[in-house]
Formats: sequence, C-alpha cells, structure tokens
Amino acid sequence: MDNFIILNMQATAGLLTFYLAFRWYVFPRLAKLSVYDALVPMVLIHGLRYLGMVFMVDTQVYDEFPDDLAFTVGIWDYSTAILAIITAVALKSKWKYALALTWFFNIFGFTDLLVAFPQVFGIEFYNYDLGTMWWAFVTIGVVNVISHFYIFYRLIRPGKAA
Repeated sequence: MDNFIILNMQATAGLLTFYLAFRWYVFPRLAKLSVYDALVPMVLIHGLRYLGMVFMVDTQVYDEFPDDLAFTVGIWDYSTAILAIITAVALKSKWKYALALTWFFNIFGFTDLLVAFPQVFGIEFYNYDLGTMWWAFVTIGVVNVISHFYIFYRLIRPGKAA
C-alpha cells in the first residue's frame, strides 16, 4: 500500500472517530451553553496550530521540502494559533466584538487549511520523512477541520444549538 492511501485511510479514520466523539459527547454539552461559552473550547483547540512551525525546523522534515512553503505553512499556522488565543480570551470575556473577531479567526484559519492542503499534497509530502507532522496531520488536523465547521455553525445559529 502506498503512503497516499495510508495517510488518507488514517485521516478518514481519525475524522470519523473525532466526529463521533464530538457529536456524541462534546456538541450536546456545548449546545446547552451560550454562543460565547460554546465557542471558547472550539477556538482554543486551534491554539495548537503553532505545531505547523515544525515545517520550518531543519531537522523535522525532509531536506527537499520547499523553504517558501514551509515558511508559509508555519507562519499561517502560527498566526492562526495566536489569533485563536486572542479570540478565546475575547469570547471568554464576552468582549463587544468577540463574535466579529471569531468570524475573522475562523475564516482566516479555515482559509489557511484550504490554501495549505493542496500545496502540501501537490508536492506529495506523504512520500517523505515528516517526523511528528504525519501524526499531527491525521489527528490534530482533522480536529481542526471539525471545529472550524462547528464554529461556522454556531456563528450562523448563535442561539443554543439543537
């Protein structure tokens, strides 16, 4: 079996596992909370996106990984992480523009994924030594996708979710 198939099988299994865990255990509890309180943990998950900077570390990915792509992925992910932390504080404190900031954060972070995924797949990154990034992609990456969709859902339907 080739690496592309293995990566996609793992990502699919991770996506299904995390989706069911969130759907059965997390989302029902968040549904009872205000939009501000429900979004805090979903936004805070993205604070872990600082891990994308590992692409910029010489010893963590293969030598041929394009430096410009590593920089782009690393900086966008790090920016998303910092923005997530600021947004979580704004939501927790119920700042006046917290929901507007959450929209900005979620669009920025989701755009990061939409831009990065085709680029890293285009260079067939799964065929090279990725170190810890393989694990991060098939676990944290899928959780990020699920949380982005939930955040959009709660922003569109800010009342208590069903």
